[in-house]
Amino acid sequence: MYTIEPTDCAFPDIDLLTRHTAVEEDGILTGPNATGAITFCERKGFYKKVRAAVHEQYKPANVYQHILADRMADCIWRAERYASFETTALNFQIQRQWDHTNELVPKASVGVHAYQAFQTMDPAQRKSLMEALKLEERYWRRHRTLAAELRLIQRTCPIQQVQ
Repeated sequence: MYTIEPTDCAFPDIDLLTRHTAVEEDGILTGPNATGAITFCERKGFYKKVRAAVHEQYKPANVYQHILADRMADCIWRAERYASFETTALNFQIQRQWDHTNELVPKASVGVHAYQAFQTMDPAQRKSLMEALKLEERYWRRHRTLAAELRLIQRTCPIQQVQ
């Protein structure tokens, strides 16, 4: 999944971004127009498709169920962002080290290139990459918890579907 716009997108004026950002009391934006999980250069259309798919699968029937479904979509979105971060960071390092790795190991396999790239990252880069992996896993765990809660609520408290 490609969630990021092409690299030629310009950074917005930070004051303009701040002025047009509204946050609810708990700091979480929900609903079809929510953009709390999306950065300015990510594709809102993809986020809306993820959100629509979650709502289609779970068919939330009341406000609380809609909030849970929205948060599940946010978790999926963020987990995919961290997966993309990991892949991008590793790709950049593999490209930087490609020739050096081929000198060390002629006709090196993809695994050797990935291992060498990881080993040659500076400690701050490697730590950032490891933190991204932890965050990705955390968001998938949170997604599973929210999904279980939503299924439990739907089984124990049947409600007429909202139109």
